Amino acid sequence: MKLSAALPVCLLLALASALEVPKPCTPPELMEGQIGTFYPRRLQGDYGMFSYDAKNERIYAKMFMNREGRHWQQVDLLLFQKEVLFQFFPGNGTCVKFPLHTPFPSPLLPKNATFGGKIELGTTSIPHAALQINCWVAAQEGASYTVMTSTDRGCLPQWWATYDSEGWFSKSFFNITLGIIDPSVFTPPPQCLELL
Repeated sequence: MKLSAALPVCLLLALASALEVPKPCTPPELMEGQIGTFYPRRLQGDYGMFSYDAKNERIYAKMFMNREGRHWQQVDLLLFQKEVLFQFFPGNGTCVKFPLHTPFPSPLLPKNATFGGKIELGTTSIPHAALQINCWVAAQEGASYTVMTSTDRGCLPQWWATYDSEGWFSKSFFNITLGIIDPSVFTPPPQCLELL
């Protein structure tokens, strides 16, 4: 008799937890990985590696660029606390310095993001062969909006796409590790230090 009374309660609890909408999560402050960007309308795609340091508000990206049949390597070093962006071109050893007056881009979900759903990346037919991904949608200023996905565990960014009057722009993140293995990537090359 006790089992028959407990079974409906367990089923209700299981149903309630399955319908629970996740809350926006907080990603790690220090992470590194690989990134791919794609502009479908312009047929442009870039890929490379990144280091993200939210504690010191700095980003390093070593990218292999592709523009209208031209290919080159470019290192972007964004130092938000110093309000400076360096673009270093290893191919010819030159560096360009730009002012940087934008706020540090947090991978946090925007406050107005709404939960779009949960998906399984991979297969659920084999135990532990799927990665749970949460999908979020947020309206931005003007007529643009953003779709974001992050891992359910760890809150790691997985995919980010923005649509506006110029079309789609997307970023894919993969092979992410926590922490910064080599903090010296945030030190500008000598050619850039000469510009300070």
